[in-house]
Amino acid sequence: MNPYSFPPLICSIVAALLGLFIYFKNRKSFFNITFALLCLTTLCWQFSWFILFNTTQEKLASILVKIGYTGIIFMPISIFHFCIEFTEFIYKKITVYIIYSIGMFFLAALWLTRFFINGYYKYSWGYYPRANILHIPYMIFLATLVFLCCYLFLRNSRDTEVPFLKRLQSKYLIGACIIWTLSGSDFIVNYGIAFYPIGFIFVIISLFIIAYAIIRYHLMDIEVLVKKSLVFAGTFIFAFGIFVTITLLVSSFIGGNKIVSLAVSALIITIFLRPLETWLVDSTDKFLFQKKYAYKEIIKTFIDEIITKLNLDEVINSTLKLLDETLHPYASGIFILNKVDDKYQLYNSLGLEDKNIIFASDSRLVVFLKQFHNPAVIKQIDGIIGVNPEISSEMSKLKAVLVLPLMLHDDLIGFISLGRKKSDEEYTKDDLDVLQDLARTESVAVGNAQLMQEAAQAERSAAIGTMAAGIYHEIGNPLNIINTKIQVFLTGIERGFYKDKTREEIVQECGNILHETLNQTNRIADITRRLSNFAKPSKEFKPQLVNISEEIDEALAVVGHDLELERIKINKQISAELPQILADRREMQQIFFNLIRNAGQAIEGAGVITIRALPSVDAKVRIEVEDSGKGIPEDKKSRIFEPFFTTKGLNKGTGLGLSIVRQLVWRNKGEITFRSQAEVGTTFILEFPKGVK
Repeated sequence: MNPYSFPPLICSIVAALLGLFIYFKNRKSFFNITFALLCLTTLCWQFSWFILFNTTQEKLASILVKIGYTGIIFMPISIFHFCIEFTEFIYKKITVYIIYSIGMFFLAALWLTRFFINGYYKYSWGYYPRANILHIPYMIFLATLVFLCCYLFLRNSRDTEVPFLKRLQSKYLIGACIIWTLSGSDFIVNYGIAFYPIGFIFVIISLFIIAYAIIRYHLMDIEVLVKKSLVFAGTFIFAFGIFVTITLLVSSFIGGNKIVSLAVSALIITIFLRPLETWLVDSTDKFLFQKKYAYKEIIKTFIDEIITKLNLDEVINSTLKLLDETLHPYASGIFILNKVDDKYQLYNSLGLEDKNIIFASDSRLVVFLKQFHNPAVIKQIDGIIGVNPEISSEMSKLKAVLVLPLMLHDDLIGFISLGRKKSDEEYTKDDLDVLQDLARTESVAVGNAQLMQEAAQAERSAAIGTMAAGIYHEIGNPLNIINTKIQVFLTGIERGFYKDKTREEIVQECGNILHETLNQTNRIADITRRLSNFAKPSKEFKPQLVNISEEIDEALAVVGHDLELERIKINKQISAELPQILADRREMQQIFFNLIRNAGQAIEGAGVITIRALPSVDAKVRIEVEDSGKGIPEDKKSRIFEPFFTTKGLNKGTGLGLSIVRQLVWRNKGEITFRSQAEVGTTFILEFPKGVK
């Protein structure tokens, strides 16, 4: 038997077994039936090639070529038929009719003419069909079907109205189609290029991926399938290459002794196959999962950095990004305790479709973490016993195999969920040691960030309290106008001023009073709206194009009344050509409010606050808030941005204002500096990148 015929034989056997397995798994499912038909076309192709490579009869070879190409013609049609059924393509009936009609055309050309296949080549491994003029249109037809399959599967995977299961399966099927197209490399042999056809490898890999997507969709990520496919293909090609090479060499030098050639081949394969497989695993890990062996050092470095972060969003998001780039979990999420509702809410995640997952304080997972302060694991990890099925079922909602508690002063303030690794490896005791260090540091960082959030809101509330007099004065003016207008009108009625007025004149007078009342109430509503917006805590970071001049006006509308009472004038110098910046509007208002308020507090008695805004170099916007106050002492300049540090004296400030301002400026991609001179004043300088639509 021709040794070159073994791969097609193995491929045909695998295709037959796989098709039967999937078909009998669910004989009523159309997907299973069409997959079985796809396996049948593969069987038709590869088994014909197996016989073709062994025959020496030209007449039989001619028939086998046509049988094999019958399978090749209908293989992409079977895949596309499966695709349009799976994706529920709205024009599937007419589409199915068209593609099968085209397939029948090529089939007729194959069996009745010589325009599709014209004879065959005779290579060292056996007969192989010779392409003719209609072969090129067929390849275009095939490429079109594959492209449409990838497009439909991709669209299906991104459609949020499609169930999660089908979206996940669609991702596998895209990978299967892409890998299947590599089997088209066999077509170069149809044009006289003596290259042993290895397309069967890619076809088998694709069949396995499609079968896996049908019956075991939830157990493995597509990257793992790619990894295993590359390892399988590499080891198979190596083994087959060694076998063929040794067979040819032995045949050349020893005279075709098959027993010797088989023995030598088996010995070499036995010695080198395992090291080759290890090398392939390491190489694919390096390609797909980047520096997996260095992740412990990366996490340890990150632990030193995260403790300095005071913004909760930054703490959570940077941690998730780190875990994704180092461990490559299939899914990860961080839950934080909502103290008001006493529930653990998903703050942010990667790989979790449901963003509204909540765990009550009495849930079994939470109770376990509170009681033992240890990680919850699905499977035992070096002495850490796996959790019971009830906790395991709660973890399955998170696609998690490992949950790390975030403990602060013996209180569970949150937890980190980690899914299965994409490298298909289990978590080890070494992993847990590093991750528990990360969790302990994360707990402190989350606690600090929450404290800073609460302190920032307290600072904001305290600032609002100091503005009460100014706000009362501003609201009092329109109320006095309304009251005066109405009182004058009522007094006039009582004293008979309107006796000689016509009905139309009295109605007009009432209308004037009502219009003025409406204007003044709108003025009050605008003041209270601005105050309410400023006092309301921001729940999320929403960058958008921001008009600097408008946000300065919003801040002045809140703090300006207080400054007027202190006899402080505002001098605005805003450039008419000032570009917008990309930032969070609420946070920009808080930045301007804090800086303007600080400037006012730095002025003793009457003074001036100058606010400048102008385009700067390097496509930036420069904003300056300058006061005519007493300046910052030289020995305190280095500490001006430190949390809880203040120059205002005892009980005259929290010392958080400028610290919060710097955090907000950095969060909005800006920079803040200052210059100050004793008895002259201080200028805070902000620079933000120009916004891009």
